[in-house]
Amino acid sequence: MNAGIFRQQDYRIRLEWGPQGVEQLGPECGALIIVDVLSFSTSVDIAVSRGGRVLPLPLRRADPRAAVEAERAGAVLAAAKHDSGWSLSPSSLLDLPAGTLLALPSPNGATLSARAAHYDSTVFAGSLRNADAVATAAIAAAGDRPVGIIAAGERWGIVDGPLRPSLEDHLGAGAIAAALLAHDSDGSPEARLAALGFRSATSELPALLAESISGRELTDMGLAHDVHLAAQWNASTTAPVLIDGIYGQ
Repeated sequence: MNAGIFRQQDYRIRLEWGPQGVEQLGPECGALIIVDVLSFSTSVDIAVSRGGRVLPLPLRRADPRAAVEAERAGAVLAAAKHDSGWSLSPSSLLDLPAGTLLALPSPNGATLSARAAHYDSTVFAGSLRNADAVATAAIAAAGDRPVGIIAAGERWGIVDGPLRPSLEDHLGAGAIAAALLAHDSDGSPEARLAALGFRSATSELPALLAESISGRELTDMGLAHDVHLAAQWNASTTAPVLIDGIYGQ
């Protein structure tokens, strides 16, 4: 079978899901945009917007290797979501001091970031908050090569179940796809459909995120403000870019 089909080879703007999506789009794309709206990409945007930097750790917070990697990098290890201090919760980062290097464990967005870094691509963290900014930066970084959007999705199970396409990442990927297609209309059907879905939902973003499975899960955990922050379309002009394994500006 023609491998180029799975790489959406005939198109400049491409979109796929999860780790396998990185493996398919990574070899050809000049820029890859990791979209994990609830909550990794939103947290990275807020941290970098405040002048911080983020070391993505493809681990769970409870994994003892997370502390080792943070210490090795001279970073502050993010707390668990329900503990005080900076964490994967976007609202906890609203007071992050400029210059802070935050080690942020995430088995989803951080794992995809680490995979994407293996390719000759510029890697960005994209969300609803910074869709236009990331699209503009990615088009510039990619040059004449394609741009790939990687929607993270969730997992059926705690960590390693099969991928569950999630509403929030479909909307986030769609927002970025719509912005990219405004620069270059040569989009794959996957990218074009995501953009169409997003455009039809712009007036309902806060409600849709709040009522989604992931939104309700976070609200039940007392993190409704995180969902509110994640739904703020183009509230940010920051395009976090991964350089030497660290997200910054």
